Amino acid sequence: MIEVKEATCRRLCSTKKILTVNGKFPGPVLQAHKVIRSTSMSITKAATASPVTGNMHGVKQPRNPWSDGPEYITQCPIQPGDQFKQTIIFSNEEGTIWWHAHNDWARATVHGAIFVYPTRGASYPFPKPHEQVQIILGQWWRRDVREVLEEFIRTGGAPNVSDVHTINGQPGDLYSCSKSETFKLLVDQNKTYLLRIVNAAMNTIFFYSIANHNLTVVGVDGSYTKPVTTDYMTISPGQTLDALLITNQQVGQYYMAARAYSSTLLIPDKLGCANRSSNNLHGFSFYIVGWGFGNFDKDKDPLNYNLIDPPLRNTVAVPISGWAAIRFHADNPGVWFLHCHLERHLTWGMNTVFIVKNGKNKKERLLPPPPRMPPC
Repeated sequence: MIEVKEATCRRLCSTKKILTVNGKFPGPVLQAHKVIRSTSMSITKAATASPVTGNMHGVKQPRNPWSDGPEYITQCPIQPGDQFKQTIIFSNEEGTIWWHAHNDWARATVHGAIFVYPTRGASYPFPKPHEQVQIILGQWWRRDVREVLEEFIRTGGAPNVSDVHTINGQPGDLYSCSKSETFKLLVDQNKTYLLRIVNAAMNTIFFYSIANHNLTVVGVDGSYTKPVTTDYMTISPGQTLDALLITNQQVGQYYMAARAYSSTLLIPDKLGCANRSSNNLHGFSFYIVGWGFGNFDKDKDPLNYNLIDPPLRNTVAVPISGWAAIRFHADNPGVWFLHCHLERHLTWGMNTVFIVKNGKNKKERLLPPPPRMPPC
């Protein structure tokens, strides 16, 4: 059972109450194995503090939008003291995805990773790692994040920036009252570690790197990809990366760092992203067949589409004053949310829905709604 409740949390020398799942921040890791056919798991969510909904980000939920989670899109919030049994239907996901609240700005602290391992008896498409490590990038405000949201809506301007960025819920060691709690990854020399990286930040695109080490990206958004080795990477809100770290340097201490993307540093990373918005489509993964700057030219730009080995993702980074082209098969009936995963953009209204109609066959039709949906 997943229970959303308030807990007291201390960061930056001050204490405040935050929403958590089962009293943890970040929340617990959910684990599953890739399945050959669709399979489901059920989670009972209880809201004991504030109304909440939950989204399994990257789980396609075939024919089951009822458990997708966006507030007032496919369900109403679970009210304090109430429960909702959410059925999670896995299909072809493999790698790292994540879960988070999907109402107001509750996901600032209500989030966690999902590890989807290979099918039982199968192996990874890369050397088996010595260890797997969760890396969740986030933001922290000294103020109650609900107050930040309310002020943002009231003034109509940009929201106050967070006081600090975090790795696994902790600020860096140079911040006040943080040195002893800063996340530290203890490793053995000459071993391979699989880093399961999630950008759970509300409004920040990150550059991420580890000093004196290369990282080999082997997966993105719940699917494996052609390996790319790089000394830094860019990751947008909502996106996940699977990266291999080989600890081949001298014994010592090396900084792991996440730095906010700046529009003054328009540098495409080695995965082809120079980005400023982060758009997530529920219910599907899609191929990113092209992107560019300026207005999209429907006659010229498609000539340069990558139709051979485009990346498969569920969240696409769109360049500043630019465009991205995606391609997917609309084979999942339901109402599916399309929105920017930068919360300020979503609050401003950067969202819509795709309505995919039922097909002719039984397996192309919506499943019936669960017997007890949260009331509005």
